[in-house]
Amino acid sequence: MSTHQRGRKHLRAIIAAIAVVGLGAGAYLGMRSSAAATPATPAVTTFDATASRTTLTTSVAASGTMQPAQESTLSFGGPGTVTTVNVAVGDKVTAGQPLAAIDPTDLQSAVDAAQASVDAAQADLKTAKSTGTDAAIASARSTLKAKQNALDQANTALAAATLTAPFDGTVAAVNVAVGDKIGSSSGTGSGGSTSSPAAITIITADRYTVSVGVGSADIGKITKGMHAKVTPAGATQALDGTVTGVGVVATTGASAGSSTTSFPVTITLDQPQTDLYAGIGASAQIITATRDNVLVVSSQAITRNPDGTATVQKKQPDGTYVTTPVTTGDSNGGQTEITAGLADGDTVQITIVRAPNPATSTNARSGASDPGGMSAGSGGARPGTVGSGGKPSGAQSGQFSGTSNGQEG
Repeated sequence: MSTHQRGRKHLRAIIAAIAVVGLGAGAYLGMRSSAAATPATPAVTTFDATASRTTLTTSVAASGTMQPAQESTLSFGGPGTVTTVNVAVGDKVTAGQPLAAIDPTDLQSAVDAAQASVDAAQADLKTAKSTGTDAAIASARSTLKAKQNALDQANTALAAATLTAPFDGTVAAVNVAVGDKIGSSSGTGSGGSTSSPAAITIITADRYTVSVGVGSADIGKITKGMHAKVTPAGATQALDGTVTGVGVVATTGASAGSSTTSFPVTITLDQPQTDLYAGIGASAQIITATRDNVLVVSSQAITRNPDGTATVQKKQPDGTYVTTPVTTGDSNGGQTEITAGLADGDTVQITIVRAPNPATSTNARSGASDPGGMSAGSGGARPGTVGSGGKPSGAQSGQFSGTSNGQEG
């Protein structure tokens, strides 16, 4: 074979290889185009739930901050130098226990001087009475009253030279030290001086309240004595409480550029708690009503129509479902009262539709995968959502019973 013939044969082989590569690339792109063009479809799951009778509660949800049930800030009644401090933060104390004291010398001198002034005023009143002049008597009586008030104040200050615990509790703050000069102009600390009136703070460490804010739409439903469930931040179990205070003056707070108005409501925990701390957040459900023997069904089974009516898909004896009008009552978020249209034991259908993930390919024939590596042929179900043939995470099914504590719907 000549050199020229060999060259032409080699050229034809190269052209054939290029054609094969081109066909393969076209087929690949066509598959990708076909996969991308296939629209994703929603995942639809249906299952049954049973209407049943239960105890239905309605409640108002709120949040706030845990506070000690009792708190007392103790202050010395007058100037002096701190001579003893018997406690530190965290110490347990009993009612009447001495906590700290200042040198009473100056306070005792003030009492003695005030007593002398009272004695002199009493003598002046006696003299005025002997003269028989009404004006002189009235003036002497006024002076005596003022001097007596000054003596009372001096005695109060002397009594407050020693601070004592007003109740059994825990020391929450100590703002003085031995050597501090109470009533001076600046500073705190050992050997320093302080003008702060708050020397020691005592709180109850096992009795707590939570102060929450309730909106104007719900405050009228709440009265003292109502039962409440309080869940402190980080806790998994709610604690029983009782509404002990309902505010009548609203407060306004700014939030995200807008102002919100709420009324303060105080809830006191029913039982002592040794593992709580003041200042942590808490959520609360204030139970506004409790009714027994109420027919309820899962709220997910109810369809709300544009004209305000409600319907359910009621299961028939032959297994089919019929759109049935119902009349609803109270709701707690998960259950809704049915006052007409269903009977105890009736079965209704719940339909859950999950929107498709736009990032997931849906060409089941090619087995294309989404960017996360989930095969479209597997149904594309993700944790916590409805997969083919499954139930949604947290969905209520079957018979409803027991007491519910959800927020009022």
